[in-house]
Amino acid sequence: MIKKKSMLSCLIYLYIILMPILPSKFKGIPLGDIILFLIGLVYLFTILIYSESRERFIKGIQDFFTDYLSIFMVLLFIVMCISVSYASYKTMALKESLRFVTYIIIYFIIKYEITEKYILDNIIKTYLLVVAAISSFGIIQYFTKIGLSKEFIYDKGYAFKVRIPSTLENPNSLGAFLILAIFPLIMITLYEKNKSKKMLYGIISMVVFINIVLSGSRNTWGGFLIGAFIFIIIYNWKAIFLFLLGGASALMIPSVRNRIGDFKLVFKDPRVNLWKIALEMIKDHPIVGVGNGNYYSLYGAYVKKHPELDYNHHVNFPVHNSYLKIQSELGIAGSVSFVGILVSVLVKIKTFINITKNGFYKAFYKGLLISIIVFYIMNISDNLFFVPKISMYFWILVAISQSMLYNNSRDFI
Repeated sequence: MIKKKSMLSCLIYLYIILMPILPSKFKGIPLGDIILFLIGLVYLFTILIYSESRERFIKGIQDFFTDYLSIFMVLLFIVMCISVSYASYKTMALKESLRFVTYIIIYFIIKYEITEKYILDNIIKTYLLVVAAISSFGIIQYFTKIGLSKEFIYDKGYAFKVRIPSTLENPNSLGAFLILAIFPLIMITLYEKNKSKKMLYGIISMVVFINIVLSGSRNTWGGFLIGAFIFIIIYNWKAIFLFLLGGASALMIPSVRNRIGDFKLVFKDPRVNLWKIALEMIKDHPIVGVGNGNYYSLYGAYVKKHPELDYNHHVNFPVHNSYLKIQSELGIAGSVSFVGILVSVLVKIKTFINITKNGFYKAFYKGLLISIIVFYIMNISDNLFFVPKISMYFWILVAISQSMLYNNSRDFI
């Protein structure tokens, strides 16, 4: 039993470490999914071999289909699967549906099979280690250009000469990945009593903040400012000095000042045309949508019908708005299920914060609650919920809180 736990937990640690580092695909093979497949396979064997795991699985299934968050997750998955039948590009619809089920699988395994607190602790520690490593590499990348694609090195006409993606393949993805981590890190830095740990968390927080700045992502910068405002209002008004110091330091960089000037161009951004294309799809298919993932594939056909909405002559392109993506692809049922998930996550995290007496987890999840609100807002101008290297960590962090709630409540009963 111990070996089984060790193998499963080690695979989860490995997945958390390698997921943001490995390329999304190597020769067409999604490398991260191989590790995820092994996690599922090991879990399947544990259910077949160990009676304790079978009992947890059965009780987990009963809880899963009575818990409002997981019910909304299942409903969204069902809507996705139904959409395959009417989607113009069925392979794309099937792929995106299978991608969503991977989030359900990892959520289920962590919530119902990982019952030991020390493993959950290690998952959090591994996550923070990965965040620190990716952020450290991002700073190195900025000065050395190691692993930096030419598309992120700009000419004289641009505010930012270099935008770093670190290992996330895109600066906007890097920014969103770090937004999920920055406020939990700030919160545990403020609440940590041990001086050496406090200093460590503070250093990591600063390195993460530097990466957010160097990503040059307007969406991330705006999200961070909103999160800082929420942080100050709800939790700690004294932290305003910390954020002012960080902001003043960032403004010392000329490219940052120039990039701030680009915010006035937000409402003139031609990407608004992408949203208008989504609205055209919604007009044509208001009830059921065009099929999961099919905005990307049908974009070119809609541009031919509405040439005034062309965006840089792309044939296929994402909508850059998760909410319009869901409505245009999955219709009313998809949007209701998706909003149900978002609200349920906030309620679940808030409940966990209120119940837990563990100081570290209370501080971490207070920060995560802010990060999640900011993450929701950032999805207005990007498809971040559907980027596996970001959304998988969202679901893992949510699952950890629900595992502690579920297993503690069972023990108490």
